[in-house]
Amino acid sequence: MKLSEDTFNRLSLGIIEKQNCSPEDAMQKLESLSIYLVCSDKIKSSLPLQAALITSVNTGKRAFLGGVYIQMPSDTPCLLPWPQAQTFNEILLNAGAIITEKTPQDCFKIMFGLPVDNDDKSLQIVCNNWQAGVLTENIEVPFTESGNIPTAGIFSGGLAICLSFLKLSGINISSCDKSVGISLWRPDLHWLDANACGPKITLLPNKFWLLGLGHLGQAYIWNIGLLPFKAPNEITFLLQDYDRIVEANVSAGLLCEKNDIGVYKTRKCSSWLETRGFNTVITERKFDEHTKRINEESFVGLCGFDSASSRLNLENAGFDLIVESALGSNLATFDNIILHTFPAASKSPKEIWGDVDETSHEINYTVLEILKKSDNDICGIVPISIAGKAVSASFVGACSGALVIAEVIRGLNGGMRYEKIVAHLRTIDDVKAIQHLKGKYTIEMSKNGFVSNE
Repeated sequence: MKLSEDTFNRLSLGIIEKQNCSPEDAMQKLESLSIYLVCSDKIKSSLPLQAALITSVNTGKRAFLGGVYIQMPSDTPCLLPWPQAQTFNEILLNAGAIITEKTPQDCFKIMFGLPVDNDDKSLQIVCNNWQAGVLTENIEVPFTESGNIPTAGIFSGGLAICLSFLKLSGINISSCDKSVGISLWRPDLHWLDANACGPKITLLPNKFWLLGLGHLGQAYIWNIGLLPFKAPNEITFLLQDYDRIVEANVSAGLLCEKNDIGVYKTRKCSSWLETRGFNTVITERKFDEHTKRINEESFVGLCGFDSASSRLNLENAGFDLIVESALGSNLATFDNIILHTFPAASKSPKEIWGDVDETSHEINYTVLEILKKSDNDICGIVPISIAGKAVSASFVGACSGALVIAEVIRGLNGGMRYEKIVAHLRTIDDVKAIQHLKGKYTIEMSKNGFVSNE
C-alpha cells in the first residue's frame, strides 16, 4: 500500500526519528511491543481502577501493537456506565484486550491493586477521584483507591501506558524510574499533598459543546462518557467537526476503529454517545467568526482544535467558559499538554495565537530524509506532508481529556480555576499550573445547567 498522510501511523513518526529507521522498521518495532496488565480482586470494587484499566486497554492497543494482555479475576462486575449488561471481562475483550491465565515473567507489567515486582519491569497504578499516579516501589498505596468519578483513573491509565511506551520503545528509557503523579483538584500542589485529595463530587454538567472531534475531542468524549450520570438522557452534546475519519486517526483517536474509516467524525462520536443514552446534535461545518451560541445551547465550550487560527474566534461565540488544550508535536514534546481557560484570562486567544504563521509548517527533517530514501512508492509532496505531521498518541489524548474534564467538574464543585496548565507526562512531577486571578470559580458554570451526582 502506498504511504500517505492519511494512512501513516502517527506514533511511528517518533520511532523513525528516535531510531533513524525506515517506516517499515518503525512499524515492526511497534508490532514487537506488548504490555501486560495484572489485576487483583481490588479491580472488582474500585471504579477509578476500572477506569484506569479500560483506558490502559484502549490506549495500549494503539501503541503496543504486539498485544495488550490482562490477568484478572473472572466475572468482574462492571462499575462504569457501559451499554448492555456485560461483565467487565467481556467489555475488555471487546475493547481489544487478550485475557490470559498467567503472565509471562520476562515482560513489563502494569499492576492494578498489586505492588510492583522487585525489579524495574513493572509499575503500579494508583488513583481515586482526584489523584492519579504510578508507583515504582513496593510501598503502601498513599491514599484510599476509592471514588465514584473515573477522571483520575483515566489519567493514571494513560500515564502508565505513556511511561511504559517511552521506556520500552527506547524513546526515554528512564521514564519508569520513579513514582510520580498529579492532583486534578490542585495540579499546582504535589499530588500527595494533604490538600490535593479534593472533595466528593456532587454536581456534573448537563450540556457540552465539543469543538473539534479529532484526537483531543474524542478524548474529551471518552472522559465524559465514563462519568456516572444517573440519567444520561438528560445530558446533551453539540458535536462540531467537518472531517471524516482516515486510517491515520486510528492510532490516536480513542473512539476510532478501522471499520470507521470514511465516516464523519461527528457521526461516529454521536453513535458512541447515543449508544450510552446521551442526546446529541451535530453540525458539520467549520467553527469560525460566524459561529454563535444561541438559546439553550451549552454555555461551556470544550476546544480540541489542532490549528492556531481556529482558536482565534473562541471568545466571540458567546461561551461563558471555554476550556481548550493543545499537545506537542515532535519526539521531545508529543507528550506535552497545555491547557487554557477563557474568557477573562490575562491573555486572549488572539494575543496568544494571533501571530502564529500557519503557512510555515514545522518539518521534521530527520523523518523527511528517511522517507525520501524509503523503498515505498512515495514521491513529490507526500514525504513533506508526512514529515510535517505531529507525533500523536492516544495515551496523551486520554490524559489531556482528563485535565480538561477535571477543570469543568472542578468549576461546578467549588474548586479553583486555572488559567493555564502545562504538563509534560514524562516529567509529570513538574506540572506548571497558573491559577486564574479570580481564584475559585464563581458564575462561569451557572447558566450551563447541572445534574446531581448524589
